[in-house]
Amino acid sequence: MSTRAIRRTAAGLPLGLLPLLVVAARGEEPEKHFPGAFPGTHTDVSADQAFRDHDLRVPASAEAVGYWAWSEDDTYPLAAVPRMPCSAVPDFVSGSGLRPASPDEGGVSGVRVFAKDHGWAGDEPDPRYLRDRGHAGVISHRTGTECAVYPHT
Repeated sequence: MSTRAIRRTAAGLPLGLLPLLVVAARGEEPEKHFPGAFPGTHTDVSADQAFRDHDLRVPASAEAVGYWAWSEDDTYPLAAVPRMPCSAVPDFVSGSGLRPASPDEGGVSGVRVFAKDHGWAGDEPDPRYLRDRGHAGVISHRTGTECAVYPHT
């Protein structure tokens, strides 16, 4: 390689690294896009992977309306809105190791805020569930034969 070619390559190298340096300086990773992720969120795993990692047994009949998960965080948060036939909710609950919870239990407060931010009307009779292992909270809301389920960790 000629000296001139080496100088051109060396001069262009900082420009090629600029986007990576900006990301590193801001302390963020580049945004990753996964189908079903909530718009404007930084999600680094697929919905299926996040559900598996959190031991949430979402049935094949469910459709993920939106989700957010960040596996790089030590707490690995997950928030999602799958819709499923209401007949599938009992299997989802038992397969995910959830137990019925009262509206006043501490673990329900985070999922209440998330669910309200994503369309839940705050209906008091809607069932709530908790899992002590893994700290998952879920609210299920029935609309006809379909249920919106709001898992949050």
